[in-house]
Amino acid sequence: MERIIVVGGGAGGLELVTKLGDKLGRKKRAEIMLIDQNTEHLWKPLLHEIATGALNDQTDHISYLSQAQSHHFSFKQGKLINIDRDNKQVIITDANRAALGYSDADVAINYDVLVIAIGCTSNDFGTPGVKEHAIFLDDQKSAIKLRKILLSTFIRFDMDAPNAAQQSKIKIAIVGGGATGIELASELPNMVNTLKTSGYPNLGEQMLDISLVEAADRISPALPEKVSLGITKTLQNMGVKVLTKTMIVKADNEGLYTKDGQTIAADIIVWAAGVKAPDFLNNIAGLESNRNNQLVVKPTLQSTRDDTIFVIGDSSSCMQDNGKLVSPTAQAAHQMVPVCAYNIEKSMNDLPMKKFKYNDKGIIISLHNTAQGVVSMIGSKGFHAKGCFALLIHRVLYRMHLASLLGICRTVRFTLAARVINKTKSTLSGDK
Repeated sequence: MERIIVVGGGAGGLELVTKLGDKLGRKKRAEIMLIDQNTEHLWKPLLHEIATGALNDQTDHISYLSQAQSHHFSFKQGKLINIDRDNKQVIITDANRAALGYSDADVAINYDVLVIAIGCTSNDFGTPGVKEHAIFLDDQKSAIKLRKILLSTFIRFDMDAPNAAQQSKIKIAIVGGGATGIELASELPNMVNTLKTSGYPNLGEQMLDISLVEAADRISPALPEKVSLGITKTLQNMGVKVLTKTMIVKADNEGLYTKDGQTIAADIIVWAAGVKAPDFLNNIAGLESNRNNQLVVKPTLQSTRDDTIFVIGDSSSCMQDNGKLVSPTAQAAHQMVPVCAYNIEKSMNDLPMKKFKYNDKGIIISLHNTAQGVVSMIGSKGFHAKGCFALLIHRVLYRMHLASLLGICRTVRFTLAARVINKTKSTLSGDK
């Protein structure tokens, strides 16, 4: 029986092993295994809500072990180190062996078909000081780290306020005017207001000095100019400074330094500009990669140098017939899953495979504006929605992702359980 290994349990990877497990694993047609360095899955577009306490990280996640048990695949916690293509093995650091202090924590696992579905990380473009002084919002751990820093900073401000003759504002600089940066900036005032009503009376939106820094001419340049300007105005009305045409060349403990010699003072720096695949994927096992460390694939999602290795999601560089690369988004990863699953099954029987064709359904950005969320969305045909209707679309997309993993009935139970727990446990917790 052939073994199919999927490395990476993000939006694409977890959907893929679930689909393969239900179709091939359940019928014993193949052995399906997921490898990830974490133990649970969280939808990456929700990270900014975890960081600001708008979402409970202890309820809105899916256990890999639980998912494996329900969908006929196995799970091993570990980190990919290398690929031995000659012997068809992946070399990983086994998290359990490493935690128990075994000297031989690195293990080799045989595969017949390998799928790389590792997500992306923020790209600091080699800017001096960024790694040392900025927080990257790349995964659940970094989101929880940011939340702890924000909480401690806000609470310290509240405690010092009565004794301060004149207290300066808390300066937060967010680099990157894409969806993550925009959504994080819009959630911060809500986080402060929530704390204020929860026993910290000296807090308030007026204490925040938020700067959103973007190197391009406008934030979210992938959106039509009219919508981009509308989002800018909304953020400015919330008190956020939107700085465009601003390139950062250095960061230190005082803040950010721009190419034109300006200084952006910051107590907290969040880097959400640019994406790249992890550095270790660069030419791993001799596979072709681009300058962002993404592995280059054929239209069938197979790597260009090894037909037994597929790559999906943010770590793939997939050129379309129109000459454009597929964008590294959860939307693209989701669309790659059924094509990859189909092609894996066909490759096992030496049958013709499909080409992947990306259907750009638009960009969705969630802005938390006072008591009502405001969402702007642009569809593939220029459809634009905002307000409560678009907010509903934003939430439905997340539930659709859950339904693809859990099924409709389990998704309903999952949602109801999360709501009950959230009623009894604060999301603004520095624990875990």
